[in-house]
Amino acid sequence: MNPFRYRKTIVPEPMFLVHAVMALAGHHVKSPSTDDHRYTALKLLRESLNASVNVEDGSSVLDAIMILFSFDETQSTLGYWSTHLKGAYGLIEACGGIEAWTTSARADAQIGLLLWWDAITSLLSREDCVFPYAYVEAILSNPDDRKWNFFDLCGCPHSVVTLLMQVVRLSAEKRQSSSMRYVTFDTTMIAQIEQALESWHHISPAALAFGSSEEDIQKDQDCMHCSEAWRHGLLLYIYRVFRWKPGSPIPTHVVRWVRVVVDHVVACRDESMVARQALLPLFFAGCELRDRSIRNKIVQFCSVWNDRTRYQMFGSTIPLLEEVWAEQEAKGFENVWWGHIVDRKHTVSCYPLQMRLCFG
Repeated sequence: MNPFRYRKTIVPEPMFLVHAVMALAGHHVKSPSTDDHRYTALKLLRESLNASVNVEDGSSVLDAIMILFSFDETQSTLGYWSTHLKGAYGLIEACGGIEAWTTSARADAQIGLLLWWDAITSLLSREDCVFPYAYVEAILSNPDDRKWNFFDLCGCPHSVVTLLMQVVRLSAEKRQSSSMRYVTFDTTMIAQIEQALESWHHISPAALAFGSSEEDIQKDQDCMHCSEAWRHGLLLYIYRVFRWKPGSPIPTHVVRWVRVVVDHVVACRDESMVARQALLPLFFAGCELRDRSIRNKIVQFCSVWNDRTRYQMFGSTIPLLEEVWAEQEAKGFENVWWGHIVDRKHTVSCYPLQMRLCFG
């Protein structure tokens, strides 16, 4: 299921892929040639995208796009994510569409991860995704027949990912309708999703009941904690995007969700690496906090994972949270939400390249 798994069939390896790998590897060993490799990879990749490619050649191009996306994640939460996503979508469409790619388990997992990155980026911006919903439906269908699953890919279980993908589309519609004078957003669908999230619960594998090892039980607990963090993080998102009105106080049940998210994230074992997948729900929770001790716990979490993984998206979350907290202090907690700060970050980009935040 590893979407970054090496393919031995490529002989010789395309140089854009070699330079992409060297860029990402160079970052982790602090090589001075890292930026040169990234620049060369992008240059050669653009040339390849302009040429006609088949699925076999396109697989190497998709590999490089995903590695460069991952490289940019090591630099910051703020990046030109849509450029990578549009390149990947254009490539897949040019090589026969999703039907031609999902015959390979590896490519299937790659598209799943691309859809996840697309959704997470769009969730924050409340804008339309790059990939059409037909791709989401194709990837979400028949989960039992796939050789990979969303939790192993991104730390969020399939059933919650399904709800998240719907929330993303609805948040874009909500934002569009807010700028239209004679359009009123219908909250029926979001109310159903909210209800589904509130009633959702983690189900342990049936095999755990029959003499499982301690490690199996620990893994299941990590899975439960990370899944619960995502579930409550989505509930926080729905409240802010669809329910909250500027100036209104935060309901007590929202405060409880905040604490639940933090508690579940820190309950995951460090060795399992699962907790790092819950950065976005932790960000949503952090933006609702006034308690300094829990704020400090989130900052410490981001700092530790930044050092452990060398993915700067953890480190750049800290000043983003501090900016939210400072503005809440200055203008009143009831008058400021994360959307104000996120939108302001997005406006610094230069057309046609759009900078967006990604916590994927």
